[in-house]
Order: sequence, then structure tokens, then C-alpha cells
Amino acid sequence: MRIETLLFKEIIILPELFLGISLVYLVLHSTFLAVRKNYPLIQTSILYLGVLVLFLSCLLVLNDGLDVLEQSVLNDTIVNDYVSFFSKLVIGSLSLFCLLMIQPYLINQKINQFEYILLILFAVLGLFLLCSSNDLLTAYLAIELQSLAFYVLASFKRNSTYSVDAGIKYFILGAFSSSLFLFGSSLLYGVTGTINFEEFKDLYVNVSPGNNADLSNISLVQFGLVFILISLLFKLAIAPFHTWAPDVYEGSPSASTFFFAVVPKLAIFVLLLRIFYYSFFGFFESWRYFIVIVIVLSIIVGSFGGIEQRKLKSLLVYSSISHMGYALIAFSAGTFESIQMLFCYLVVYSFSGLCVWSIFVLTRLKNNHLQKQNKDLTDLVSLGKSNYMLAIFFTTVLFSVAGFPPMIGFLVKISVFLTAIESSMFFVVLISILCSVIGTFYYIRLIKILYFEKVLVGKLYYPIQAQSSILISFLFFSFLFLFINPTLLYLFSYKLNLLVFTTV
Repeated sequence: MRIETLLFKEIIILPELFLGISLVYLVLHSTFLAVRKNYPLIQTSILYLGVLVLFLSCLLVLNDGLDVLEQSVLNDTIVNDYVSFFSKLVIGSLSLFCLLMIQPYLINQKINQFEYILLILFAVLGLFLLCSSNDLLTAYLAIELQSLAFYVLASFKRNSTYSVDAGIKYFILGAFSSSLFLFGSSLLYGVTGTINFEEFKDLYVNVSPGNNADLSNISLVQFGLVFILISLLFKLAIAPFHTWAPDVYEGSPSASTFFFAVVPKLAIFVLLLRIFYYSFFGFFESWRYFIVIVIVLSIIVGSFGGIEQRKLKSLLVYSSISHMGYALIAFSAGTFESIQMLFCYLVVYSFSGLCVWSIFVLTRLKNNHLQKQNKDLTDLVSLGKSNYMLAIFFTTVLFSVAGFPPMIGFLVKISVFLTAIESSMFFVVLISILCSVIGTFYYIRLIKILYFEKVLVGKLYYPIQAQSSILISFLFFSFLFLFINPTLLYLFSYKLNLLVFTTV
């Protein structure tokens, strides 16, 4: 009898296994510690343990060594390729910084329940599984795992009617979008007899044009793909499926909004790529025109809707809607360079959002009403005088997000437009450039408020902790490094894109 030893190198879902098992231990650890009712519970124990678990999970992702070879386990339901490797590494890094940045906010708002940190870790686990999912059922379960955590995070402040209202809205519309995903998946399964992305490939290459049965099956497949696409556009809060986002983001605790706005976008786009490029690239022309309509609506709504906003959260929501429209331009172009620029744009957008939301969470006004969590635009008045370096960081990131040359945001945005022009999307590029110029207004207005607003009495802010200052400085100089030398980002995205297109 031969005994085979199970090697850890063969367990390609080791990061997810480690994160899931660690969550079980963290629940037990938190339950025993919570008996003592100490206020610094999450700060001294759970939060730093969560940071440690995320850091070790990122190390396990780096240790996989599968950046070239593609392997799958659990009957091809989980795949580990360079796409999942890259996306999990970025998501893990973003989540790590999010946890460290929200610590002062949790202390200020007296959120002392250990479940808050655990819910964030459960959401990260769902995003990791979503990046590695290789069939529709696994993708749905991963989406639901992170979505359920998001619903609770949105309504976590039970004494706030705004937070409870945001959680209910998020839950109802999230459940509706999940039902659309399930309906589209059931149509695909009913026609093809499978839910695996690998088996979807080249399913209708040899379809005979005169066969009515084949043509009706193709119509059902296209119908199911539209439902799945609408469901994922709901998750991305892209117009016209964005109406829930301003209310949910505004009513949720700022730490929860921070996580919603920064972390999950990349994982959703990875799933979109696996479905619409890896599995159903033959139907590219059938859904491309629908995407073009959504792109134009998103960019127009994001650019014009942000002009009239007076709340900083709502302004950032409309900015996110327009930026997701720009990302969809690269997604719909369908060329090698467009997918490369899609990954570049998403990485730059995620780290820009991380910088902006970190500054949003860390700036806390003195002599402010205790119940006021959100910031008006006027709350940033004279930040350039009270905290000059923080205002410089904020201004630099805003210039990049707005697309001012020669910042890294401008480089990736102009690259997205060039790839769209190569695909003959001239009308979309024209609308996008015009709306980008219009949307620049509210970024410039923010900079005007920071430095040039005329007020009798300026705003005073609480000092920022040394740990948060170091993290903000590290983020800013990393961002500045990408601006000075974007070669590293382009090399990563090129290798990633090369391996994506070898499987299409």
C-alpha cells in the first residue's frame, strides 16, 4: 500500500483556508475576551490580530509561486492563476491599510464590538474566493459572503436611524441583484448543462446558421448573460443602477463606506472578465452595445451629479460612478491593450481612493456636534493652514483622480481613451473627454475650499496619531513613485494581460 503525502504546495487555496480557520479562532478569542467588557478590546486585540491574519494571508498568496501555471482544485470550482494571484494581493493590501486607517474612527465613534473587524475579514474572504471562482455557483456564494458582511457593516450603528436605513436599502437592492444573477445563471445552466467557466468556452463555435434550435439556445444564453451583467453592474453602482449608492454610502458608518468604496471593485471586474472574456468571448458583440449605453450614462451621471453635491461622501460616490464608467470603456474595447489598461486603471483608482478616504476618516473637527459623522465640503475649510502637509497630500491625489497631467491618473485615463479609439469607439471617447472636463470642476472646488475659501474663523482639527501619519506618508510616496515611474505597474498588468489572453 502506497501512502501519498499531502504537500502544502499542492493546496492552492491555502490563503483562503488560513483566513477561514483564523476567523474561527478569532471568534473564539473575541468571545472569551468580551466577557471582561474592556473598552480597548478591538483596538488592542482584535484589530491587530486581524491585521496580522491579513498580512500572513498576503504572504501565503505571494508564496504560491503560481504566477505562470494555472491550477484548479475541488472539481474545477476554484482556479489559481495569475489573475487571482494579482487581484488577491491587491485586495489583501487594500484591506490591510483599511483596517489600520479606521482604528481612530472606531475609537471616536465608540464602536467596541469585536464583530465589526470579523465582518471585514469575512468580506475579504468572500472577495478572495470570488477572485478564484471558476463556476457560477462558487462566484454566487462568494458574492453573497461578502455582501452579507457589507449589509451588517452598513447598519452597524444601531442607534443611528441613518445607518439602519442604509443597511435595509443595501440589503433589499443587494438581494434583488443577487436574484438577477441566479436567474441568469439558471438560464445558462438550462441551455448548456454546466456552470463551469472552463466548459463554457467554445461551446457554440460550430453552430450551424440554419439550425433553429441552436439559434434559440444562443438567444437564451445572451438573455442570461444580460441578467448576470445587470446584477454585477448593480454591485459596482454603475448608472442607471446606482440609485442606492448615495443613500447607502452617506448613511453607513464612515469606516464601512471606506471599505465599500475601495476594496470590492477589482474582484467584481475579475468575475466580469472570467465570464465575458474567458467563457463567452464569442458573444462579445452582443453585449458590447449594452455596455456602451451604460458607459455613457455612468459618465454623464457621475460628472453632472457630483456638481450639485454638498456632502463629501456623496461627492465621492458620484466620482466613483464616473470612474467605473471609464473602467468599463477599457472593458468593452476588447483588445489586448484595453484589458491591460483596465487593470492599471483599477489599481490606480483603488489606491487613490485609499488615500482620499484615509484623509476623510482621519480628519476630525474640534468643537463639532458629537452626533455628526459625515463631513460637508465646508468642513475642509483652511485645512491648508491647519495641516499643510495633509492638504498637500490630498491635493496631489485629487489632481491625479481628476486626470491632470502629468499625474499617474492622467496617464492611465489617456491610455484608456487611446485603447477605445483603437476599437473605433469615437463617440464614447468624445463624450467621456467632455464629461471628464466637466467633472474636474468639483475636484477644483475641493482644492479651492482647502486653500482659498474666505472665512472669518477657520476650522480646527484634532491631531493625527503617529501611526496614521506614517501610513498616510507611505501611501502618498508610493503613489508618487507610480507617478514618477509607472513601469512596474505596466509590467505587472502586461504579464497579467498576457496570461489572460492566452486562455481566451
